Amino acid sequence: MLRMLADLVLPVPCAACGGVDGPLCPVCARHALHTEPMFVPAEVRPGGDAPAVCVAAGPYRGALRSALIAYKERGRRTLARPLGGRLAAAVEVAAVRGARLLLVPVPSSAAAIRERGGDHVVRLARFAAATLRQRGLRADTATLLTMCRVPSDSVGLGAAARRANISGAFAPASHAGRRMRGPHGSLRGRTTIVLVDDIVTTGATLAESYRAVADIGLPVAGAAVVAATPPRSATVYAVRDVK
Repeated sequence: MLRMLADLVLPVPCAACGGVDGPLCPVCARHALHTEPMFVPAEVRPGGDAPAVCVAAGPYRGALRSALIAYKERGRRTLARPLGGRLAAAVEVAAVRGARLLLVPVPSSAAAIRERGGDHVVRLARFAAATLRQRGLRADTATLLTMCRVPSDSVGLGAAARRANISGAFAPASHAGRRMRGPHGSLRGRTTIVLVDDIVTTGATLAESYRAVADIGLPVAGAAVVAATPPRSATVYAVRDVK
C-alpha cells in the first residue's frame, strides 16, 4: 500500500533502466512491449497431455524481464496494464478465432498472494481480457484452479525435477463446478479455455494446470504467457515465421 501511495506522489523510475520516466521509459517500453509473439519450442512446451499450443509474448530477457520482476517481486502494480496487454497478444495467437475466450490463470500459493498484495497472475489475466474486449473479442477470466499443495522452490531444477515437484499441486477450485452449471449453462462446447501465466521455463506448471482443468471435464485449447525463458538448444519460432 505504501508503494502504491508513493507512486502517486513521487517520480516513478523506469523499471528497466532506472531512469525518471517510469513505469517504463519510452526506450524500454519499446523493447518490453513490442516484442514479437513466439511459439514456445518443444523443449519447454508442456509435455504429455497438455495444450497443443503455447505462445509467449516475448523472451524473458532485457526490458521485458526487468518489467516482470519489478511487477511481480517489487510491487510495481502500474506495470500490470501494459504487461496484461502483452499477455493479450499471446492469447490472440493461442486461441481459436471467433470463440468466446476464458482465460484461466495458473494459481499462486496463499502465502505468495499475501506477500504480493494480491494474485499477480489473476491481475494480468484481467487486464489481458479487458484488452481483448477492446479489440472486439469475447473474453473473460475464471479462477477455476487452486493450489492444494505448495511445491518446493524450483530454482535450479531441471525439467523432470520440476514436473515431479509440481505434480498434484493444483486442484479444481470449490466454485468451478458451479461455474460450469451456472445460469448460462455448461461451459463445455461454448468456450475456448486458454491457460495464462507470467513466465514459462520448462512448462511443468502449465502441464499441471492443464491436468487440473481436465479433471473438471473442460478441454484446454492452449496456453499463453507474457515471457518464455529462452532455451539453450532450441529454435524459437516467431509467429510470423510459422506457416
